[in-house]
Amino acid sequence: MADPGLVDRVSERIDALQGELVDTISRAVRIPSVNPKYPGQDYDAVVGGEGEVSKLMASVYGDLGADVDVWAIEPGRENAVGVVKGSGGGRSLIYNGHVDVVPPGQASNWTSGDPFSGRIDGDRIWGRGATDMKAGILAQAFAARALRECDVRLQGDLILQSVVGEEVMDHECGVTAAVRRGYKADAGVVSEPSAPPAPLAVIPVSPGLLWFSITVAGKATHASMRGATFRAGGYGPSVGVSAIDKGVYIFQAIRQLEDEWGLTKTHPLFPPGHFTIHPGVITGGPHGVLVPFVVSEFTTIEYCVWYHPEEDPEAVKAEITTHIERAAQLDGWLREHPPVLEWKMNWPANVPDADEITAATCAAHETAAAGTRFAGPATVAGFAAVEDATWLTLGGTPSISYGPGDLRVAHADDEYVLIDEVMCAARTYAVLAMDWCGVA
Repeated sequence: MADPGLVDRVSERIDALQGELVDTISRAVRIPSVNPKYPGQDYDAVVGGEGEVSKLMASVYGDLGADVDVWAIEPGRENAVGVVKGSGGGRSLIYNGHVDVVPPGQASNWTSGDPFSGRIDGDRIWGRGATDMKAGILAQAFAARALRECDVRLQGDLILQSVVGEEVMDHECGVTAAVRRGYKADAGVVSEPSAPPAPLAVIPVSPGLLWFSITVAGKATHASMRGATFRAGGYGPSVGVSAIDKGVYIFQAIRQLEDEWGLTKTHPLFPPGHFTIHPGVITGGPHGVLVPFVVSEFTTIEYCVWYHPEEDPEAVKAEITTHIERAAQLDGWLREHPPVLEWKMNWPANVPDADEITAATCAAHETAAAGTRFAGPATVAGFAAVEDATWLTLGGTPSISYGPGDLRVAHADDEYVLIDEVMCAARTYAVLAMDWCGVA
């Protein structure tokens, strides 16, 4: 552990920088860095905001004395890395975060003002990206700045990363591009908002994420024939079959499997029932014009699957596929016209060999949180969603997450981050860097 007097001096410097840190977070939030690949966006109209935030981060990195590297896989979508070179003999550490944000939705729903206002209001900073996750990457940067201003020279390299792409799982343009550029370390900490279940939780594991669609076919006829398609004594499927009804049947079958998962798929770091099969989008009707005057010809349901981090995603796919096939065999129409599954994406779980960096982060948090509402041992929990720690781990840097903010306000109207969380996180990052990298 670093000398307590040095820890106190660095922590006092971070506290003295609070006004500037908060102002810089506000500046970053005011840059609308919506990911241009997010569904519904006009790429050419939106692209560039990510790069502007990365350039702001590059300036912050340069001011604290880091060697700065700015590059883009796609123009306007720059990544920024700042390397604080160590004196040698210590362990290296990556501090990572993403600069892209999701669209703000309907501005009229934001009671806090403009979605990109960056408004500072007493104990918090408002705006899209405040919690997810511009506060985190700037807390990391200001921790490194405080170390420099206190004349602390680390033994190991501290690598600060601001990357693009995370919100649409476009890791090839962001974090994986940084890995391929040669940025690896002995451990990594991603500053994703790590609540719930508790503010500033230490997150050593995340679930996996699968995306699939299932499409059910029907048979069109005049809507007045609906009763005749399924009532006793009617014409049955020789005249028409409602794809929506058959889609609901499959929906209910998948829901039965999801309910079973709630009882059988458990993990000590996740709340009961966390692993789910979420029906996020449903479309259906007659082909061509979606009007209710024709018995529906198709139904498509898009599913998001949060799977257990210790499960093989191929086994999860097989379990879901088998369950759907069995359900289809119990329906006369679906037996002859089976549902069509399309597996679209897998974001692997993050299960790093990271006991050391987890323990070190817990200890740093406890030191940094003393005397605050966050005092006491850190909460260790699983991450509710997926994030870039996966790709750092797969790239050779075992990584966990710890950061200010709350997923329950991320992607929501009136997103905000609490300033005392930001300050505690910044102090933790500074203490962790000293403990992990060593002080020359």
